[in-house]
Amino acid sequence: MILRPDGQCCFKDETFVIDLGSGGNDITKYINSKEKVNIVLTHHDTDHFGGFKFFVGMTKQIQKIIVPFHQNEITLIAKSILSLKGIKSSEDCGEFIGFLEGIVGNQLLLRKFSDESTNQQVLSFAYDERDYCAHITCMNPPVLLETYDWLGEMDEVGLFRIMQEIFEPEYAEAMRRYVSASGSERIWRYIDSHEIDDIFLREDLELNPELGQQGDIQRNIQRNKGNFVVNFIMENLKLFREFNNKPIRKNLQKIYNNYVSCTHDVCVVLRARYQGRIFLLTGDASKKVFYRLLEEGKDISADYLKVPHHGSRENLDEQILKEINPRVAIISHNNRRFGKAKDSHPNLEVLSLLQKHRIKILITNDIVKDGLTYMQKANHMNDANVDII
Repeated sequence: MILRPDGQCCFKDETFVIDLGSGGNDITKYINSKEKVNIVLTHHDTDHFGGFKFFVGMTKQIQKIIVPFHQNEITLIAKSILSLKGIKSSEDCGEFIGFLEGIVGNQLLLRKFSDESTNQQVLSFAYDERDYCAHITCMNPPVLLETYDWLGEMDEVGLFRIMQEIFEPEYAEAMRRYVSASGSERIWRYIDSHEIDDIFLREDLELNPELGQQGDIQRNIQRNKGNFVVNFIMENLKLFREFNNKPIRKNLQKIYNNYVSCTHDVCVVLRARYQGRIFLLTGDASKKVFYRLLEEGKDISADYLKVPHHGSRENLDEQILKEINPRVAIISHNNRRFGKAKDSHPNLEVLSLLQKHRIKILITNDIVKDGLTYMQKANHMNDANVDII
């Protein structure tokens, strides 16, 4: 999605590109050579990141690349799954392994780009309540995640034994060093391991100045990040053991599904306001994200809703939709089926929900169900404020 702020915004001379698609369509052809560009990657799934390849030669135009605050940890969890002892001997798991390798590969590409960029501040980490200007606010992810304090409960020796049990030896040692460093303000300076250090984006904590100056708070944040990674491992320990014992598709899919849910919980959500109209840009945000915001009393209402996760019923329900109360819903999709689901995205339940509430629907492609065209793009692409390309 391309967002061009109006003349009242400090970004009036700049363009925001929110997610880049799978790479099948060159988004840069809609951007002229003089435009300054800010890229928002709500998360690093290939269908949101693939188009980054078209921006690689635009280092002078790119002002910021905005990623989730917990992007390093999400990538590290993907790397951890790929380092399970059963991966090398797995059967019929190529789809899930390829997805996870894509996550790590996208991170490495972004790391290379940021390291080579002449703009040392090109990377920006998005978190809840961070205002990019008077008109654009980030609503997810939170700086501190709700996670169990494994680093406080378990001794390092016990954690290392678990790492040795489930991971390949070299990676188990890398994770031992990561756990040991998780109380540090700059984790990568203390990790002497290519298995982990090479995938970390250079993350300066871009918090409010008064918060960022407090070393204790920064250490608490890094500890929370470490607990986030360890928590995923501990919550899925039984599944890891089952997969290592029997490395088949069914067992890896359970882990994969939990990983996807985890990435959706921490993806970037933006709320933008221009000329009295509010846009809620949700990436693949989970229901958990919306319910957290509602519990905290946050205003998630919007005139335009970018429907989360291409119209999946797992990411939107009637209560959330009523709170947002949009008059227009934008669905970016390619009729993709996820896993063994029979109904491709956008799901029929979501379409019915939008129709029930008489919400105008804009779509990026014809919606096809069972080989029949269910909705035609040509009938759902006209709006005074949004251009469907």
